[in-house]
Amino acid sequence: MVFWSYPPTRKQLAGSAVLFATGATLFAAGAYLSVVNIAPQQARAKARNPTDITSRSGSQSSPSLTTEYTSALQTSSYSEIRIFLDLESDITTQDQLLSQYLRPNGQHVEEILQREEPGFTETRLLLWSFFDHSEHKARMCLDLCQAIRRARTLITPLQDLLLVLPLDSDTDSLSSPQRTRAFDLLLKYEHLENPFPDPGSHTVHGLRHCFSNLNEQLQIQINLSNSHIRFLHRATLTLTLCLILTTVGVVVAGVVVAAHAVVALGVMSLIPVCGPCKIERKEKSRVAELDAAQRGTYVLHEDIITIERLVNHLYSDIEVNKRFIRSGLWRGKDLHSIMEVSKQIKRSNVSFQKQLKDLDEHLCLSFAAINRARSHLIQTITNNRINSL
Repeated sequence: MVFWSYPPTRKQLAGSAVLFATGATLFAAGAYLSVVNIAPQQARAKARNPTDITSRSGSQSSPSLTTEYTSALQTSSYSEIRIFLDLESDITTQDQLLSQYLRPNGQHVEEILQREEPGFTETRLLLWSFFDHSEHKARMCLDLCQAIRRARTLITPLQDLLLVLPLDSDTDSLSSPQRTRAFDLLLKYEHLENPFPDPGSHTVHGLRHCFSNLNEQLQIQINLSNSHIRFLHRATLTLTLCLILTTVGVVVAGVVVAAHAVVALGVMSLIPVCGPCKIERKEKSRVAELDAAQRGTYVLHEDIITIERLVNHLYSDIEVNKRFIRSGLWRGKDLHSIMEVSKQIKRSNVSFQKQLKDLDEHLCLSFAAINRARSHLIQTITNNRINSL
């Protein structure tokens, strides 16, 4: 039986035209399906609000800390956190406070992550690490708030006395009871235990190091997922081109394809499109979660740097004042020594009180940033789960 003759008959030309049209239709359908699967991801990426959580460093520009600071002060969450941080911790334990004010709390995070699909073990461990580190930072904020309260309790009596002492007048104007009272309070200040952690302790510096390591690990996983996505793009393109070349070869050869063969060809055309696209969607969901975790990690890491600087200054100021009192009062209740030490403590106290206020305010902002970062990541995970259904 002759499949092709020259010149071709009308039936052969019609068969070739039908076959060519079928190949073009299959190619168009494959391209359409690719666009349909990619467009939702692009739309979600464009719809992200860049001001929710500041973009990570590197490829993206650094955040405006002034804008973040101003907007945070105007939120209702700041006022709510301010009230809860002012509570006395001896009435309510830290676990109870965190379960009430940390959003989402540890129990809710555990329920969400345990319902995750199997696979991507490394990603899940990194997400667990982010929530664990952010909770440790929340506990650190509570501990530092307690340190601020202890510092104010210990310093307030001396501060009140310094305000009424005639330190700008002659030394003879200082009465004997005032001298004794000033000496006792200065001596008490010199013996007090510094309520703030040592700069070399693990309290703040160690936590900053943990966030730094987590940020590096998240970046490695993001790069790995992006390389997988690029590979899937190339694989889809290669398979599609192979299908086109095969279809064109069939048309050129003029082979008459039976109906069942055309159906098989259509099914084959969907394999390079649907298969990789499904894997690609999972990889993009994974990148979205890692990206949300890294952006939150970057913000919390930068915030810890500010907290560490403030805490170190407060710790150093207390230690400097204690050394100055120790060196100035070695002669006992000497009037001149008490006056000079009191004047120095009064001058340094202005800056010290301002730093206490700055740290107190920044801890509220920090707790609000923790809640925003955790909520954003949980929302990203939830959205990915809904879209995968």
